[in-house]
Amino acid sequence: MTTADMIHQLRLELWNLTYTQWKTETLFSIQWWSLIALIAISYAIWWAIVDKRRLSQILLFGSFVAVGRIVMDIIGTNAVLWSYDIRPTPFYPGPFQLDLTLIALAFMVVYQYCHSWKKFLIWTGVVTGIMSFVFIPILIMLGFVKSYNWNLFYSFVLIFGIASFSRWVLLGVLNLQQNQE
Repeated sequence: MTTADMIHQLRLELWNLTYTQWKTETLFSIQWWSLIALIAISYAIWWAIVDKRRLSQILLFGSFVAVGRIVMDIIGTNAVLWSYDIRPTPFYPGPFQLDLTLIALAFMVVYQYCHSWKKFLIWTGVVTGIMSFVFIPILIMLGFVKSYNWNLFYSFVLIFGIASFSRWVLLGVLNLQQNQE
């Protein structure tokens, strides 16, 4: 058996364990319903306050943040730096993962209200601090997430960097678009 075949076999075993755990321990549990409710409430609040006139721009920014955060999550989960015990779906990384969803929604609000770099960076620091040092530890304490050899300060630096880079890219795209008109 080649190394590639062994990796495939292990991935198949991991999928079977993950799906069984999700189906028998997670799906329809109180934690699962709490997760679904928190995600739904977050989207409802975001929808109520988002500037609909700038919706496509804000969504593009949120997409950049989400993609950056998903890349971070793929690396972190594959390197076994953290794992998710409670997920809306059995997939890794899961769609609508709580921290991924809330981070993107929170930064879309920051982007919407912060027009200058200074204000954006200050509020990005505040939101990133809350996410990294309050929200993620609560998720760990409640058993939604497990952390292995991971320092929450790294989360702060990476999430702050993702949000800032996303704004920089979006402003570049908007500038390019404006120059073409």
